[in-house]
Amino acid sequence: MNEFLSLIFNGANAIPTALLLFILLYWVIVILGLLDTEFLDFDIDVNGEADFEMEGNVSGDVSWLNNVLVFFNLGRIPFMIWLSFVSLPLWLLSININNFLGLESFVFGLLSFIPLLFLSLLIAKVLTTPFVRFFEKLNEDSKKKEIIGKIGTVISPASDLNKGMAEINYQGSFLRLYIRSPKNQSVLKGEQVLFIEKLDEPGVYLVEPHLSIS
Repeated sequence: MNEFLSLIFNGANAIPTALLLFILLYWVIVILGLLDTEFLDFDIDVNGEADFEMEGNVSGDVSWLNNVLVFFNLGRIPFMIWLSFVSLPLWLLSININNFLGLESFVFGLLSFIPLLFLSLLIAKVLTTPFVRFFEKLNEDSKKKEIIGKIGTVISPASDLNKGMAEINYQGSFLRLYIRSPKNQSVLKGEQVLFIEKLDEPGVYLVEPHLSIS
């Protein structure tokens, strides 16, 4: 027993062990009802276009990051569930491979952490894929509310070509919905928009700038 504890808590395995203990503690507290399942959970926009402005008004498109997030199912299922599927294989791989290689120091553990993390992300992708459709259906059903005619605030820019995201206050709860604007128009972050139509594209609404409505 002492040998096992020494193995999992040595420097090389410190990060994976700490992460797994955090996940276990989180779920124990949730099961006991002391925390809601949405605690430490957050929305990740995996489809919106993410832009940043550089000096000289040069904008850089980092939409490639969205593709990476989608590939690993991050943002497609609740974050803490996704992290649980990552942390367990990461821990198992770490204690076995680091033990096989004789790695015990924190520095060498950091060197093995990146490749093991990448491998764990691939394993988590396989394990979480069956849950993606379930949570997408769950989110779709929860948003089958009367959205048309509501006014929201843009949190991710949108145009007729690129999806964005807007947030509305619906009966005291804030909903984040994917949006597109009419042809040859765009809406910017922080603008007020009016939801005017549900598009054929799943989960996406057509909006117009609120101030432009006469």
